[in-house]
Amino acid sequence: MSRRAAFTSALASAVIAAFITVMAFVLIADQESPTDSPTAASILTERSELPPASSSPTAPADPPITFAELTRSSVDWAAIYAQVVPSLVSVVTEEGAGSGFFVSEDGHVITNLHVVSGAEQLYVYMQNGDRRQAEFIAKDVGNDLALLKVDPEDLEIVLPTYTGVDELRVGDPVGALGAPFNLPNSLTVGIVSALGRIRPSGTGTLEPLRDMIQTDAALNPGNSGGMLIDERGRVIGVPTQIESPERVSSGIGFAVSADAMLRALPTLISGEDYERSYLGVTLQEGDGELEILVVVCGSAADDADLRAGDHVLELNGEPANALELLIDALASIKPGEEFSITIQRGLREMTLEATAGAWPTEPPTTDCG
Repeated sequence: MSRRAAFTSALASAVIAAFITVMAFVLIADQESPTDSPTAASILTERSELPPASSSPTAPADPPITFAELTRSSVDWAAIYAQVVPSLVSVVTEEGAGSGFFVSEDGHVITNLHVVSGAEQLYVYMQNGDRRQAEFIAKDVGNDLALLKVDPEDLEIVLPTYTGVDELRVGDPVGALGAPFNLPNSLTVGIVSALGRIRPSGTGTLEPLRDMIQTDAALNPGNSGGMLIDERGRVIGVPTQIESPERVSSGIGFAVSADAMLRALPTLISGEDYERSYLGVTLQEGDGELEILVVVCGSAADDADLRAGDHVLELNGEPANALELLIDALASIKPGEEFSITIQRGLREMTLEATAGAWPTEPPTTDCG
């Protein structure tokens, strides 16, 4: 055999041996258990199924719902606006402008007192652009409310509906209707941020604004006197104040509750100012007791000989041993009216007589000598 033939024969033998070895390896691999180490082929297969290291995650087909979209989807504000806006008016004076809304079919309009205070000319602008001169009827200084009246002839007056603060929860959606920056028929939306806030009135009296509704619905100058409504279009309050310190984006506004406005409304429509009586004490509440800490000189409490350390029990025979109860009882008493107050002084229970006074406009004196 020549050398070339020998070489060819050896090469063929080597190829056949290699083929037999590979086949044996494949047969062995087919018999391996899942717990054995993966083969190079399986590793390559697994890697080929992973995304490339440099690929970016793809955007979701549907972007997440924003708060604004959720609000719009849960409350049909367009329908609510169409339902409520016919009741809304703009109130204009020579000093500025605000908002208001109809509260009676004979042309009574409620607004904030600070919108019209000191004005000589009052005008109300209707939804159709009609302007009518308004008459100032009465005021509720303690709630910063004023009642106006326009001639109702040829007016299509739409009255809103109402609901009380006891129906509200923090987080409930609300809308504010008014004329911010003299832009009439504007709607902003938000939520109830807090309930039961107490604020200084800013209307020349020391009587605070009580039971205010706090909201993050945008309120601006011109919203005052308008409507704060719930998701069913019911008036829950009258936007009255904003908290807006410099260099702060506060998103905090306050509204007088519809409850307070409706309590005062019959008196205002009759042409009388609505006033709450002033007892003239500083109180501390706790453990079912209402203790007098300070008595104001010359007040009803001073005239009745109430003293620091006394505990209030009743007012005109009604329970008044909690601040809320006492405020409710005083709300039914007008300045100048007589009332009885029952107290606990040491071991003695006493009933004293007093004459209700009006809320002061200047800081009172407490050191009576």
